[in-house]
Amino acid sequence: MMARLSALSGVTVRELAARRRFHVTVRKRWPDGFRQPPAYGWEVREVEESGAERSGGLVLSSSAVADGAFIDAEHAYWSAVEAVQVSVAATRADAR
Repeated sequence: MMARLSALSGVTVRELAARRRFHVTVRKRWPDGFRQPPAYGWEVREVEESGAERSGGLVLSSSAVADGAFIDAEHAYWSAVEAVQVSVAATRADAR
């Protein structure tokens, strides 16, 4: 939907990983103007069951990755999910 609707510039979905909840937001922007293809980025915030941000929870963003831009929303989303999985696995390993 983000690719087809120019007015839609951000979507947030809830993702579960290792019994933890995360809001994954994919955002569309036009770094080279509206005549050029958009770029997509993502943010992840760990949340409580209520949806409120979890104090001290995991916070990630695509700006920490290479150039932080993806050519489509789906690639951005799956990159965010992968980053969550890696971070959760690292947290679990540290807890052992």
